[in-house]
Amino acid sequence: MQAIKRTLVTAGVVLAGSLLLSSCDRGNVNAQTGAPDLTVTTEDGDGDDVNITTAVNTALMADPKLQHLDIQIETRKGDVTLSGTVETQAQRSQAEMIAASTSGVHAVNNKLQVK
Repeated sequence: MQAIKRTLVTAGVVLAGSLLLSSCDRGNVNAQTGAPDLTVTTEDGDGDDVNITTAVNTALMADPKLQHLDIQIETRKGDVTLSGTVETQAQRSQAEMIAASTSGVHAVNNKLQVK
């Protein structure tokens, strides 16, 4: 009986994860940044804040120049705020460009500080 419960719980977790990830199109690459171009949509056609934050984080982690940095991302109604520290002005600009090019993002407030 416990094996059946465990199997059902595992199947539920896999299904839930699949449904969450199904809103992202991971097949395209952004021509400007080289990062994955993630499309985030919901039933009403607008990106929701959790998926936008996840998509921005995934795109930042895909960039070799940014993946080792601790960049915090907050999204409210499609407006993304980046905070934390980066090593160069180029990294600060790159992070902003990646966030701005993520589907569903309306505006980027770049509060990243250069060390």
